[in-house]
Parts: sequence; C-alpha cells; structure tokens
Amino acid sequence: MTADPLGHGLLAQRLAGIPSILGGMLSRGPAPLKPATLASTHFIVTGTGSSEAHARYLATLLNFQTDRAATYLPLSGFTDGHRSGFKGKTLVVFSQGVSPNAQIALRRRRDFAHTILFTASTPAAALAAGKKDRAALLQTFLDEGNELVEFPLAEEYTTLIRFVGPMAGYLACLQFTAQLASCRFTEPSASELLPLLDAQPPADLVSAMKRSTSRFAQGFNLVTAAPISDFAQNLACKFMEGVFWPCPPISDFLQFAHGPFQQMTAHPHPTLILQGDSPVEAELVGRSLTMLRNVGLDAFVLRVEAPALLSIFAFEAALNKLTFELMTYFGIDQVNWPGKGRDDLLYGFCPDV
Repeated sequence: MTADPLGHGLLAQRLAGIPSILGGMLSRGPAPLKPATLASTHFIVTGTGSSEAHARYLATLLNFQTDRAATYLPLSGFTDGHRSGFKGKTLVVFSQGVSPNAQIALRRRRDFAHTILFTASTPAAALAAGKKDRAALLQTFLDEGNELVEFPLAEEYTTLIRFVGPMAGYLACLQFTAQLASCRFTEPSASELLPLLDAQPPADLVSAMKRSTSRFAQGFNLVTAAPISDFAQNLACKFMEGVFWPCPPISDFLQFAHGPFQQMTAHPHPTLILQGDSPVEAELVGRSLTMLRNVGLDAFVLRVEAPALLSIFAFEAALNKLTFELMTYFGIDQVNWPGKGRDDLLYGFCPDV
C-alpha cells in the first residue's frame, strides 16, 4: 500500500470493475436453489453494516413480490436462547465476509427448519485467506445441507468502505427471489440493469458538499419514498464510512413532516431527496422542496428513471461516485481509518448461544 497509502487507487479499481462484475453475474445466472430453499415459506432475515440493506431488500422482495412472508431481525435478536418463534422458519443471514457478529445468527441455525447464507466467502476462499476457522464453519454449514448463495467480492478489505459487495448483494437478492415459484418479476437483463450504473450525482450537490462542507459534516437528512426508504441504509452509511460524517437519518416523504422537518427548521441543515420514476413521487418532491425553501433550507434532488426495485442500483452508483470524489478531494484515509483495530469489543462479539 506504499504507492496507495490512502486506498484511493484500490477503491477506483473496485468502482471501475462493478459493471463487469454485475454483468458477469447476469450472464452466468444464479446457481440453482436447493429444494428446501424453494419450499421455504416463512423467513427471518438478518445482517448488519451494508448487509442490513440487503436483508431488508430481500424481505421487501419476498413480502411484496412473492406469496412468502419475511421479517428482518437485527443480529442482537439472536443472542436470546429462548425464541420459540424460530421453529419451522427459514433463517437468512447476509454477511459478505462472515463476520463474527453474523456467526451469532449462524450458530442458531439448528433452531430453524433451514438456513441460507448470502456471502462472498466460501470454504476455499476462506482457507486461501488463512481463515481456517471460518473455512471449517462454512464447510460444516454446507455439509449439513444448508444453502450458500455466493456473490462478489471475496476479501473486499483494506479500506473501510465497500463498493462492490453492496451492489452485488442487491443483484443476488433479485436472482434468488426470481427463482421462487410465486415470484412476480423476472431477473433483470443486462440491458435493463447496467445502464443504471451510469447514474451521476447532482452537480449542485457535489459543489455544495465541497464548498460548504461543515454544513453537511454536521448532519443532513435523506428523504425518499417507499419501498426505497425501507432499504436505503447503505446509501446513508456511505457518508459515515466514506468521509466520516454523521450518518444521515432516512425519512419517508410523509414521515418527514412528522418531526424531521420541524427539527431541521430549528437547527438548519441540508436535505438530499431521492426521487424515483412515479408521478406521485414527483408531486411529493415538489411539495417537499416548497416546504424546505419556504423556511430557507437547502435541498438537492437525485432523480432516477427506473422502477423502484431497480432504482437502488442507480442510487448506489451515483452516491458511490459522490463519496469517492469527496474522499479524494478531502484526502480521506481509507486504509488507516479512525478507530481502526479498536472496535473488536463489539465487532468481534460472538457468544455461544
């Protein structure tokens, strides 16, 4: 890393590789699912970090695009050893690298009828990386007949922020759900999905974040509509992990008028609005902009012309470009980030349950 001490070169390579990585996933298609997975009807889904957004996205797909039912449960919900509600359900765990926290949920797999792990890690990849305990866990998991849904990028480490795994995880969710008998959509084609990766951040937003940095670094709001508001966590976390700003709170348009707007009026800070392609959203954006500007608050709009379930790829792409530009502009160190190596009391927490 001596030639790339801040990790910017590595991140640039990862960003540049996303179209070919997603294109490869589409051309290969997903691996066939096991019979136990195809027969599952009730799911409990979990994940943290960028994996929380994947877990919530999958829950949305299952609940609204199939005849199955799913609920999201944070990882701490698996530390209670007396949950009778797990019986008969399928556990779904998202963890790009099978982190110690994710293993809390995996250790409860025998309380469920079946378990599915979405990850970039495999027994062979973990063994090649010198992670023998993780390789053994994954091999045992597979030997028991559980499902491993693999997506890129294995070993996406060195930097704090991840760009590839979050994108690939969303596509893995779409490919997974499309295989279920009751699914109401087909897997997107390359011609539908890949052009969304060309989305750009609004020029006025980029300029404002560079010119008036302190206003954004002290906090700003993210406003959007359902269903994006249910799985936009990683969009907000980009600013926390990329440039170490407070993670912007996410509000649905109608929720925004029930507290966030009033708080912002008392303590002014900017708003970023994510707009999809529905006519109702256009009206909600117009009303939000009028409200904000009437009290002198700055607002910026990132608009994407795509169906709700695909627009997340364009929002991810645009905000990846934005946060990367900010990192390079401010000289953010993504290799030796604040608090590095001092988080293991929680990050490494994995009790026997």
